[in-house]
Order: sequence, then structure tokens, then C-alpha cells
Amino acid sequence: MSSFDRILYRRLIELLVEARRRANITQVELGRRIGQRQTVISKIETEERRLDTAEFLLVSKAIGVDPYELMHRAEIDCSSLP
Repeated sequence: MSSFDRILYRRLIELLVEARRRANITQVELGRRIGQRQTVISKIETEERRLDTAEFLLVSKAIGVDPYELMHRAEIDCSSLP
């Protein structure tokens, strides 16, 4: 995985966390919505566990955000990096 890939992934996770918090959804509630424990959500948010594409879509929709908009925003945020 390239340095850019890691930075882009990190930004995607940051945006998911920001969206979850803006929606006033706890890790416990998000876990319940996607059928996982709070510890799984915590590990995702601290990058101990990686999300695959299907999980990213599921989590985004459980939070109530457009996953494609998050991806686009993350790409824009990281596009100016070397």
C-alpha cells in the first residue's frame, strides 16, 4: 500500500467519524445498526481494523451519509498531497 493510499484511507475514516459524531450516533448505536459490537466500531475508527468497500457502504448508510460524497471529499482533501 502506498503512502497516498494510507493517507486517503485515514481521511475516509476521519470523515466517517466526523459524520457519526455530527449525527449524534454513539459507537454503541452504530454497532447495533450494522450488527457489530462497539469494540468493532472503535477498532475501525482507530484503524486497528480496516473496512472493506462493502462495509464502508454499510457504515456510511447507517450513519446517514452519502458514501460516494465521503469518498469524493476524501479524494479532494488528499489530491494536493505529493
